[in-house]
Amino acid sequence: MSIEIYYFSGTGNSLAVARDIAEKTGAVLIPIASLRDRKQITTEADVIGIIFPVYYGELPIIVKEFAEKLVNLEHKYIFSVCTYGGAAMASLKILGSILRSQGGGLSAAYGVHMPQNSFFKPRENRWKIYSAWKKKLEQIVKNTLDKTKGLFYSNYLLELLFVAIQPILIRPICKKSFIKQTNMPAETRIEELVRTMDIGFETNENCDGCGICSKVCPVDNIIIYDNKPVWMHHCETCLACYNWCPNRAIQGSITSKDYYYRHPNIEISEIIKQRNMQTN
Repeated sequence: MSIEIYYFSGTGNSLAVARDIAEKTGAVLIPIASLRDRKQITTEADVIGIIFPVYYGELPIIVKEFAEKLVNLEHKYIFSVCTYGGAAMASLKILGSILRSQGGGLSAAYGVHMPQNSFFKPRENRWKIYSAWKKKLEQIVKNTLDKTKGLFYSNYLLELLFVAIQPILIRPICKKSFIKQTNMPAETRIEELVRTMDIGFETNENCDGCGICSKVCPVDNIIIYDNKPVWMHHCETCLACYNWCPNRAIQGSITSKDYYYRHPNIEISEIIKQRNMQTN
């Protein structure tokens, strides 16, 4: 049985999860960011895993576009794991819908709580969260190897509630906030608003033009001009640039003042690799 795991990660949570599963199942680990330029994605693997973080209660744009390019999905076992600081929300439902439109389907879905990477969360015990993930890992590995089907939420009823309120409450609230921050027209699609959210990024006096922000950006959204980063408005708001900056020189409207997070088991070199190559 051949297994391929595709992942997207900004600060390492989803990469850590994807890597753990790959190591236990013998899967090939492939960064979604390395496939951005493909018009179509075909795989001969029997089992496909898709690992991603939840943004604004949904899939990251890059993950949506990746799923829409997948072909020849009939008879494949596809599982997905979303990582989140709050809840899976509508992310897995949206992914399942895309996969069905491509002739496949989501065989198994999991939500995994991970530390928050965008704002300070009082009383969050990171080590307890990491420990809980290791316990859940064994279930995911066994289910994947056995091709077990189902939705494996920690709190099934709560997640169903979140799925219901996402389109009528969370998405409109997010869009209103994005319009305010970007000053774009009200009719602008939410995907375009997200990509333009980088308009709020700026650097402080700590910036020395090292270029790390440009290297870690999984979607090649940052260039260095006149020894300073310039954001090019196709952002995923993954906060890799903010959290991996060695000088803490980046700030902006979508970041929290003086709060930084990176998964402790992920190296910066692994984030940099995402754009160009497989990680094993």
